[in-house]
Amino acid sequence: MSNELIFTVAAVIAGVGLVAYLIVNSLRGVGGSLTTARVGEVYNFEYEQPFHGDPERILAKVVEPVYTLDDASIRRLNARSNYRRNDPNFKRTKHLVVCEMPTGEIRQFYAERTRNVRRLPIAGNLFRAAAAMVL
Repeated sequence: MSNELIFTVAAVIAGVGLVAYLIVNSLRGVGGSLTTARVGEVYNFEYEQPFHGDPERILAKVVEPVYTLDDASIRRLNARSNYRRNDPNFKRTKHLVVCEMPTGEIRQFYAERTRNVRRLPIAGNLFRAAAAMVL
């Protein structure tokens, strides 16, 4: 075998391996944080909800810019809202993210309650596929 042929085969194998690596990593997602999420990005994360006990795994698309609440806003919400008013485990945090679920439901999440956050770079297709499976 000639050196050129060996080099060509090695280059093709390396290229295929690189493409496979990139596809697998983009499906798995990259580490991220909902505090810096942008509209249209899709995230997969665990949300710690003290009201329901164990954290639940969420797939959601960000539909509004992240709301950053200052201490005065949090105090105002605590004073005015009846939502979980008497729950000692419930604490509002500074970053509120509005997301669309695959079912079409809109939910809000406090970014500081998320863990194992993965931003899915090719998630537009994944999100549509998940929505199709739910419907």
